[in-house]
Amino acid sequence: MANATSNLLTDSMGSGPFVFDLPIKGSTHIYKGTLISQHSGGYVVPTTTSGGGPVIGVAQHEQDASGSATDGAKRVRVETCRMYAFTNGATTDAFSDLSVIGKPAYALDDHTVADNSATATLKCVGKFMGFESDGKVRVFVDPGYNRLVDALNSLALLTDTPATADALRDNIVASIAAAML
Repeated sequence: MANATSNLLTDSMGSGPFVFDLPIKGSTHIYKGTLISQHSGGYVVPTTTSGGGPVIGVAQHEQDASGSATDGAKRVRVETCRMYAFTNGATTDAFSDLSVIGKPAYALDDHTVADNSATATLKCVGKFMGFESDGKVRVFVDPGYNRLVDALNSLALLTDTPATADALRDNIVASIAAAML
């Protein structure tokens, strides 16, 4: 999958979203209707961009900072805590009519979701909430839920090699803290 190269229709559902403006990373182009993550430096980037953290919401307009290397020179409006329709993943990554409502959905790119984390390598987008009539996947995007799911997934990557219970505890705490903070 590849990130979008044009604006996408933003069909949101439900009421009560949170909307805020955030600074974007320099040399970044964000398209309307795409998933946004916070970069490790705090600036926002399209989801799946190198260094991108948990999904925080959906861009409400296009913002092109690709001509400027200055971080934070431009801002983008982000909406979150609302249901959106995204492209379904393919084959083994696709949600089906038998997928459990409330199951985590994961980002394959900035507009496509998968039904699995690819062994904790994909970021959580939100909760699967069924399908639209055109086959798009309904996902409730919630950054708090996403951080929790990503933290729990990071535990799956721990090995049982620490020599003591204290060392294992320290590894678990560090893993959760890295995903939650």
